[in-house]
Amino acid sequence: MPFNPMASGMMGAMSGVVEALEGRTLFAELPRGLSGWMGACEVLLQERVRAWAFPVGDGHALADSLRIFGRRARIGVRGVRTPQEVSDAFAAGAHFVTSPVASPELLEAAGGRPLALGGLTPNEVHDALGLGATTVQVIPADALGMAYARALGDLFSGAELIASGRLEPFQCEMWHDAGAIAVGLAPGVLFPEAAKGATSDLDALRRRAREFASA
Repeated sequence: MPFNPMASGMMGAMSGVVEALEGRTLFAELPRGLSGWMGACEVLLQERVRAWAFPVGDGHALADSLRIFGRRARIGVRGVRTPQEVSDAFAAGAHFVTSPVASPELLEAAGGRPLALGGLTPNEVHDALGLGATTVQVIPADALGMAYARALGDLFSGAELIASGRLEPFQCEMWHDAGAIAVGLAPGVLFPEAAKGATSDLDALRRRAREFASA
């Protein structure tokens, strides 16, 4: 039986992340302090990855990215865990915000704007939806097998789910097939050099982004 948000107390007043993404079904999570991020974002756009999220607290990069790319991309903030972080992200102009956790205080701070609460297990996803979330981020989506993606999609077939994690292209496709409205790529997927403090290899980034955009 499809999940019924109204039966869980959701009032439908909150804008969902699917609406904020404007049809995009893939977004990249950018690493903190990414060197040369402007060039990297231009490459993402050229390869049809037209949405990305900066880590919470990276306000200067967010502001510059919105100014430079805001008309061509949907730009968000990832990893918020406190109401203040939610408020700050939207005050800075973020198009969408994602969290790895769920609480009513986060939703209150969002004030109806597109925030995805986090959850992994069926109970956590159900609880997040019950709080009033329009969108739930399944995170880390790579922690469990693809049979889990199909099972979770069946359990919550009427809900907006985003799958985020260290996903491969085939896993992104399977999450979409299971009903996820979008997938978020963890920073290490497109930017593995960043973990070692190295500057992004734009040619390698282009190849990776192209592979995911065509999945």
